[in-house]
Amino acid sequence: MLEPFEVAPVLVEKPWGGTRLSEMDKYPGRAYFGESWEIADLAPETAPQVEDPVSRVIDGRWRGWSLGGVASKLGEQLMGPVPLGPDGRFPLLVKLIDAREHLSVQVHPTEDYTAKHPGTHLKTESWYVVDADPGATLFLDVEASSPRERVMADLDGVTIVPHLRTVPARAGAFHHVPAGMIHALGAGVMVAEVQTPSDTTFRLYDWATEYDRDPRELHTDQARETVVLRHPDAFDLAPMKGGARRQLARNPHYWIDEHRTEGPVALGDAPGFRILMCVAGTAQAGPVSMRQGSTVVVPACAFDTEIRLDGTLMEIGVPAR
Repeated sequence: MLEPFEVAPVLVEKPWGGTRLSEMDKYPGRAYFGESWEIADLAPETAPQVEDPVSRVIDGRWRGWSLGGVASKLGEQLMGPVPLGPDGRFPLLVKLIDAREHLSVQVHPTEDYTAKHPGTHLKTESWYVVDADPGATLFLDVEASSPRERVMADLDGVTIVPHLRTVPARAGAFHHVPAGMIHALGAGVMVAEVQTPSDTTFRLYDWATEYDRDPRELHTDQARETVVLRHPDAFDLAPMKGGARRQLARNPHYWIDEHRTEGPVALGDAPGFRILMCVAGTAQAGPVSMRQGSTVVVPACAFDTEIRLDGTLMEIGVPAR
């Protein structure tokens, strides 16, 4: 019988990274890091900036195995009716992202774009705001008042910035960022990001002058081909009031529920594995103790595992096909 288990996160250094990951003891003794890939199983060629973009089991019988390797070995015991991705890898990428400075203004490829450009990968993502400095903002799509023709003409560099729609960053808020939508995390924000397993990013502007960072390549032509302005599938949810459970996202790639309570947690009835991330407080998932920033894999065959919570928990799954 499988029990819930932890995998080692993948550290990704970024020029804009903050200190919150170190403060969570993800990487004690180190200061500035941008991303902790809590659940990852990417092919090396799809994430060339990361030495080993794969989560590996921390302890137990499968210690050192990649998450995808365990999933392939155990099949339905771990996955239930949820298949591996088309490349035979685990079908989710889950991150903690800490932005000390603004992230690049960027867009990710849609299905239409990837169909025409082999080697690129669809990337739809969702953000749960874990923490935010006072006055911090998110950049989500473009203002309704900005004419399409002017936005498309201004995609090249700093000229895109005045068109960006800014949203206050509030802990507990949720934002869905579908493929094709222009976006950027603002300085002073930490999010939990759930996404399709892709690292294909097209940068429109990188704030290099503002933060005295080394310039990086921009991808204006690629972005222009895939951008969807005022995306119809994007949405924002304010922080949940009181203690309860709510649905955050349902789409063909993943689903997310939020639990906020003191006591037992009943997992949703959808079949398949679960990824649990404690975003506030503490939790217990079978034998695994969790605190803020902890992430646990619950195999499909361990669906009846007792989960107890004193805080806020994200429950993440993938629709069965």
